[in-house]
Amino acid sequence: MSTRPHHYRFAHVVFRSIALRNAAGLLAAPLDELNTRTADLWIGVGGELPEEQRLPVDGLALSHVPLGAGTALLVRFPPALHPPEAHFALLLGPDVGGEPRYFVLEESLDMFTRARVTVLGAWNADTHLNLGPGPVAEADAFVAAVGARLGSGRAG
Repeated sequence: MSTRPHHYRFAHVVFRSIALRNAAGLLAAPLDELNTRTADLWIGVGGELPEEQRLPVDGLALSHVPLGAGTALLVRFPPALHPPEAHFALLLGPDVGGEPRYFVLEESLDMFTRARVTVLGAWNADTHLNLGPGPVAEADAFVAAVGARLGSGRAG
């Protein structure tokens, strides 16, 4: 089976674009409002697709997490099943080191063993960066992996 258009379009195109354009606004918004509006956006993205490609919003949730000297926005997506669907995204605002940045933890397959693995990725405007192997698909491990990259000066 291949990447599901609804999942990919939401995480890698629509939400990413909004997040990078309006990081400060998203990071300052009350979480209850942000979760409601993001769920509505998920449904709207699905509405642009044929009915058989639409996915339920189950599992989509946003939360604030401390990172470095600031706060980041953690996005939990509905379960990622196929490469390169995203398990999580992390939006970093200016208080975490300059320009807004958007990191993702993507589902992937090991090219030799075909075992399921994750890849840490990032988006700069319209360019996707593969930052190498990712941690287990758990929120704390993902946030720690991004924090480690920031601490090493290799933030993507």
